[in-house]
Amino acid sequence: MGYQNGRILRARPGFTAIEALVAATILAILTASVSGALMAGRAQSKLARDTLSASFLAQSMMDEIMRLPFNDPQGYTTMGPDGSETRPTFDNIDDYCGYTDGPGTITDIAGNAYPDAYKGFVRTVSMTAVSTTPTGWNRTLTDCW
Repeated sequence: MGYQNGRILRARPGFTAIEALVAATILAILTASVSGALMAGRAQSKLARDTLSASFLAQSMMDEIMRLPFNDPQGYTTMGPDGSETRPTFDNIDDYCGYTDGPGTITDIAGNAYPDAYKGFVRTVSMTAVSTTPTGWNRTLTDCW
């Protein structure tokens, strides 16, 4: 306390510089921890969205492949496209062996591009020919898996 013009000066209530610095430090620490949690939640959300999109693209390709017969109508026995076949003219399952599309070029069977949300994905089809001779059948069967 002091005197000014014959009056007694009283201490004014308020924060000291040290108290303000401690409060700002606590606020910074809380903000950093909350923003870290928000960023982790955002990353998990993106992962879930990407997983759902990838599942959709894979399922649509499987649906496209499974609509075709196993046996080649032209009698070819090699895996992969036969002759000059392209995706719109694939006529059996093994024509898709080795097929890849993306990134940025993923389309449906009619050639329509998927929305921009799918541009970063890549689809690749791989198959393996498996031969088996079931007991009593007297012949060998070959399937693609």
